[in-house]
Amino acid sequence: MQSDGIAARVLGIGERVLAGGTPGFEEAAELFERSDYDVHELFHVANRLRLNRFGNRIHLCGIVNAKSGGCPEDCSFCSQSSRQATEITRYRVITSDEMVSAARQVQAHGAWALGVVTAGRGYDATSEDFRQLIEGIRAITRDGSAEAHASLGIMGDEELRQLKAAGLTTFNHNLETGRSYFPNVCTTHTYDERVRTIKAAKAAGIRACSGGVFGMGEEPRHRAELAYTLKELDVDEVPLNFLIPVDGTRLQQVQPLAPLEILKVIALFRWILPTKNIFVCAGRQHLGELHPMIFFAGASGVMVGDFLTTRNRSVGDDLQMLRDLGLEFGEPLVTLECRAAATVF
Repeated sequence: MQSDGIAARVLGIGERVLAGGTPGFEEAAELFERSDYDVHELFHVANRLRLNRFGNRIHLCGIVNAKSGGCPEDCSFCSQSSRQATEITRYRVITSDEMVSAARQVQAHGAWALGVVTAGRGYDATSEDFRQLIEGIRAITRDGSAEAHASLGIMGDEELRQLKAAGLTTFNHNLETGRSYFPNVCTTHTYDERVRTIKAAKAAGIRACSGGVFGMGEEPRHRAELAYTLKELDVDEVPLNFLIPVDGTRLQQVQPLAPLEILKVIALFRWILPTKNIFVCAGRQHLGELHPMIFFAGASGVMVGDFLTTRNRSVGDDLQMLRDLGLEFGEPLVTLECRAAATVF
């Protein structure tokens, strides 16, 4: 792209995306990298893509930290890694009753899905912790107050089969960043192990949820790399997190991304993944007064309630924001996709 023609190029790519096309990788990488164009054009296209697919319906979900601390992996951003000097509460896998209680709280918050999350490499199907997690997923499903989702690390075919049989509908396993940058984030397992887990979840008939963390020192091109890998894997849900530096982690001194840079990431992920549920999780507080703009930048959902070891905005503030924007929530997006996709804006 030439500097004097960047505005026209952005408009042209945007028109192509709205017509059902996709930016080429190099085009997208350059849009992530460059700052000499009006990012509001990205938002205009991204918002139309969101409306075309989902209308005014917004996805809400919540999570419960079902086992805290003690993770043997060395992910540089994670407060639960045993290799980092963080001060967090540590405990073993919570009970089924506690998981059901968390699901009911999520429902009271206007969300429809609870993610049961544990930090760790993963589980063997014969372990006591895994059996306890299976019982918790089964109990949430029987209770019916929320869909049972989970994020439990690297999983094999048998573990995913058992999770599916217990009622799990969606499995999260974030790729975190682009393949070429991943060794800077984690060295105790490989990118391919993460990719295999996503493929195994889809093969088991479970919806795949995968996204990443932005602002870990990666280059803008790595963000494009992640988006295109998720596109190739055809994941169903894409959570976007923006680094919250935690004392004691290797990234504790990293400065958060600027609000407009965060919105740019959201918008370009919508350009590249126009039909996927893209929801914003950790790091929303970095947006300040621009927080409501996430939806006009293409986000179709948010995670409500606190995260694993860090705080979120209050649920009341989130729900009031949605009402003020005229957005609807409380029903799964997947039940509405066909209806919303038929609407043209």
